[in-house]
Amino acid sequence: MQEQPQTKVLITPELLEIILLHLDTRTLLVSAQRVCRTWTALIQTSPAIQQALFFQQTARNPNLERDKWNTESIWHSLLPSRLQENGKIDQGSINGYESPHPPRIYNPLLVQAFPPFFPPIHDNEEKATETETQTEHEGREKENEISFSFKPLDMLSSPQKKTAYMRKEASWRKMLLCQPPVDGGVAVFKVIHSRIGDSYSCYKVPQKTPRPHQEERVDHGDILKMDHFFTTLTQNPDVYFRRLSETHVYWSAYVPPCDPDISHWHGGIYPPRGGSFNPRVKKAFAEAIEKFEVVIYSMAMLECDSGEERVLTDEECLREEIVEAETEESKEREK
Repeated sequence: MQEQPQTKVLITPELLEIILLHLDTRTLLVSAQRVCRTWTALIQTSPAIQQALFFQQTARNPNLERDKWNTESIWHSLLPSRLQENGKIDQGSINGYESPHPPRIYNPLLVQAFPPFFPPIHDNEEKATETETQTEHEGREKENEISFSFKPLDMLSSPQKKTAYMRKEASWRKMLLCQPPVDGGVAVFKVIHSRIGDSYSCYKVPQKTPRPHQEERVDHGDILKMDHFFTTLTQNPDVYFRRLSETHVYWSAYVPPCDPDISHWHGGIYPPRGGSFNPRVKKAFAEAIEKFEVVIYSMAMLECDSGEERVLTDEECLREEIVEAETEESKEREK
């Protein structure tokens, strides 16, 4: 029996790869791999598809690859909102500010699942999900602009999702945040504000992530993946969510360090409550933003010890809930 033309196409790896690259990211990651073993093998071994799924890095400028992938599916969902008339990404230029880092295309699946971890300026963030009203979505956006919050995380929407996200082999852990990837890691900029002055420290977080109840440390190199980014925000003791504290995630492309007053920028550094910035701290932050592409800024006011047990904030409770869920998942695997 003679093979149908469509059958010949689907059994030709080079042609099938082109077809699969026209699928949206979620379908390519989940549904397409359930079709058959041939499709699964191709998806997991094709460099182009693995780059489209943000599992492998691409060193090229994404603009040069736009014709290779379907602009109406994958690339349409990835491109930031700032586009020049010629179609090139203009993420690195905001009101004349040129970021020292290359333009990025953000991972659409991670943006939807972890919106507070990413800049608010991109097309790949859905305007409102099917399960929330426009008012709820606007409230979520406004909340994110004030300070980092765990509340919008998809994993916290139900116990079932939380269990699924916490799996050690969950695909989101191995994903790159963007293409080209962040190759300088993530830095923490900590500020302690007190009556006698401000103190600060800034350091790059080593990309070694010990899993809960496990002693081994796995070196992930300098390419920033979501697992390390997530662990830094949920477990680093220098990232504060207590009372009288502020934590923000900054992507340097959206924070012009040369601006004399950057507090009006979303992602801009905010002065302590009731105070103003120490110029030395502000200068150090500007240098950090220029050196690192992703900076977690965390400021806390030094409080006097009243002897009473400190009440945890809502954000601290959510962070503990996440850590406990991850710890419980690790314990279950050790049984």
